Amino acid sequence: MNHTHEPLHLQRLAQRYDTDKAIHVHYLHNYEQHFGGWVGKDVRLLELGVRTGGSLLLWRDYFKHGRIVGLDINPVSIQDDTGRIQTYQGIQQDTALLDRIGAEAAPEGFDIIIDDCSHIGVLSRVSFWHLFDNHLKSGGIYVIEDWGTGYWDHWVDGIRYKPSKKTFNSMAYRITRGLSRLQQFPALTRVPFLAGVLRLAKAAVVRSEYRPHDYGMVGFVKELIDELGVEDIHAGSGGPARKSKFRSMAVYASHLFVTKA
Repeated sequence: MNHTHEPLHLQRLAQRYDTDKAIHVHYLHNYEQHFGGWVGKDVRLLELGVRTGGSLLLWRDYFKHGRIVGLDINPVSIQDDTGRIQTYQGIQQDTALLDRIGAEAAPEGFDIIIDDCSHIGVLSRVSFWHLFDNHLKSGGIYVIEDWGTGYWDHWVDGIRYKPSKKTFNSMAYRITRGLSRLQQFPALTRVPFLAGVLRLAKAAVVRSEYRPHDYGMVGFVKELIDELGVEDIHAGSGGPARKSKFRSMAVYASHLFVTKA
């Protein structure tokens, strides 16, 4: 297939069915980029949150040899003459149900999992870690759609974003640098109380330079970034080192792809 026409392929398929993916063209472009290598293979795909099932038909047509599984809080009635689509009714945080889906539909693990479900941080967090750890193959891809809801004040767990100041504060930088130098003195690091005071003081100054937004899905995405950087986390804390569970992570506007190590 000519690479310049690849993004039109999924877009053309999406327009056939009742799926909001048809209006998110940049999502379809991202899917073409990340899923292209799976086309033609015996893919096992699970999507959380499928509404009327239109996206399942889209994935069935795109992955012509794949088995497509969907979960939704409401019952899904779908016409599929191929027999390659399977649906379940339930909530994404029901880990017992997720285990049953995995055992019945993909006992060797899913290749692709897509979360287009509640877009609520605490719920997406439960299903992500349970499915990622227990039901996603090594090298498999986990996708999260619409993580930007964490910036929406009207959303269940969203909070309006307040931008941080962008001017350089030379005094704050000098204080941070001085505190960092004090942390290097062996005599101070051997006194837990003083070491703790220095750490808290430096953190307070650095935090004042930024306005972190950790609400809802945005906060959950930042937790995933911590997992990607876990080797540096342990290197900085002196704790036991471990490899990240992630091989890679690609973040787009309200769209995220994690590849399992």
